[in-house]
Amino acid sequence: MSTHSPSLRQVLSETWRVIAAHPRHFLALSALFLLPVSFSAVLYYLHSISTISTPYTQPHLLISILYILPTLFFTLCAIPSITTTTFAAFHRKPISFRLSLQSIVLSFFPLLATKFITQIIFGSILFVFGVLVLVAYIGLTLLGLEIEYDNNSPYFLVFVVMATVVLVFVFVYLQVEWCLSSAVVVLESKWGFEPLRRSSRLVKGKRWVALSMTVLFASIGSVLTVLYSNLVRSKGGVCQGWVVFVQMVVYVVVSTVLSLYGLVANTVLFAYCKELTAMIDEETSGKYVALPIV
Repeated sequence: MSTHSPSLRQVLSETWRVIAAHPRHFLALSALFLLPVSFSAVLYYLHSISTISTPYTQPHLLISILYILPTLFFTLCAIPSITTTTFAAFHRKPISFRLSLQSIVLSFFPLLATKFITQIIFGSILFVFGVLVLVAYIGLTLLGLEIEYDNNSPYFLVFVVMATVVLVFVFVYLQVEWCLSSAVVVLESKWGFEPLRRSSRLVKGKRWVALSMTVLFASIGSVLTVLYSNLVRSKGGVCQGWVVFVQMVVYVVVSTVLSLYGLVANTVLFAYCKELTAMIDEETSGKYVALPIV
């Protein structure tokens, strides 16, 4: 393997090869862990739009919790099982359902802790950013700029757009930097802040590929969600006949497949980055010797 960064096409091609080599294995893992997540999302969305005109009450909070907890559980089961399988298949090693399930036991709580820390960081950034925006808003107001939102001020629109762009840029940058953190937790037995630092190091020099993957899967997922939302709203949020049922099934299946490809592609990118980083480190130390690829 050369020390050149893999392209998005290479990552997606290898993703297809890995899944095509073990279709039944990935189908079983998807049915066990990813399908419930997609199905829960549909049910929660249908419930949300059916109660959108009612005041927020305690049952709404309970239903939200009943959606979040199973979704979190199945997601934390899907990541290690699919990541372990993908990494073994990438290196053309034998895979087993037992090892995939065993990885859940080993990685569940480290993944949970790492995700929790990540969310704390994002929340802290959002809070600090909100404070800075408020300070900037007050400062500009004191300077005499009319940026009140209720008087159609162009300054207010520019202010909001600039603040939103900065916030989105920060979040996207961190998402790219930490995109391999879950794979690091599962495959390198790290947790907490260490997977975040390790991911940032691995993705160095491959950020455009990571960004392209992030944008690609996020765009497809967003388009899929918008299309399904429009279909449901056109029916008034009520399942009327088999047509809407088929639409729901199609959305759940496509969303599940998209989630599977996203997890596999992320692990494939991790495998490429890990090998390239190891090669660069060895070349730098003068110990690397290129081996022929069989």
